Amino acid sequence: MIEVDHEPRQLLVGAALMLVTVVIQTFGVILLQETIERLRDPAARDMTRRRMLAVLSGVMIYLFALHLVEMAVWAVFYVAVADYRSFSVSLYESALAFTTMDVAQLPASWKFLSAAEGVTGLLMFAWSTGVMFNQTSWVTEARRKYLREHRNGTKEPNAPPSS
Repeated sequence: MIEVDHEPRQLLVGAALMLVTVVIQTFGVILLQETIERLRDPAARDMTRRRMLAVLSGVMIYLFALHLVEMAVWAVFYVAVADYRSFSVSLYESALAFTTMDVAQLPASWKFLSAAEGVTGLLMFAWSTGVMFNQTSWVTEARRKYLREHRNGTKEPNAPPSS
């Protein structure tokens, strides 16, 4: 049986870490949305394959980095309460919990945090999925419009030569 001690303290700390993660995600998504809003009109006017790939890949890499920052917040706390050899081991344990692939190896007095991080990770990934869906929607629509405007039989600019 898994031993868990000090449940109220773990709940409070887990809630605090979850709140910090939500704040990071909120500001990260706002920054992404503001950046996309500035770049959207010029990009949408000429949505080539390369531009489509660049925009969607950029959004995905940004969201990945945002989640790494969120995992690092939990990892910093794990370093303080667990006997990890290094921050990288703590980050690895945090990533396992955040992605719900496994539970972080924490002392019994902090065991619940791993489950709290898993729930937090699920929520953040769901939120990021919505963000990615929104970005994909406007890029796809811009691509359709671009193709309708360039249907006169000419090749797409910047397209590789056909064989």
